[in-house]
Amino acid sequence: MKLEEKQIITVQVYPGRKFGTMIGSNDGLIGILLDSGEYIDTPQDRVRIVSVELESDATLKTL
Repeated sequence: MKLEEKQIITVQVYPGRKFGTMIGSNDGLIGILLDSGEYIDTPQDRVRIVSVELESDATLKTL
C-alpha cells in the first residue's frame, strides 16, 4: 500500500479488530495510529482498508 498526498486511509487491524489511520508503510509493514492514540507497526496482510478519503481545501471527500 502506498499513501498518496492528502489521503486519509482508515483501517482495521486483525485479529484484535482495532481501528486507526494509516500513516505510512515500508517493506510490508504498515504504520497505524490507532483510535486509542497508540502507534503500531503491523504486517500488511493483517490490515483491512475501511475507507479512503481525499482531503481538499475545505472538506473531505469519501471515495
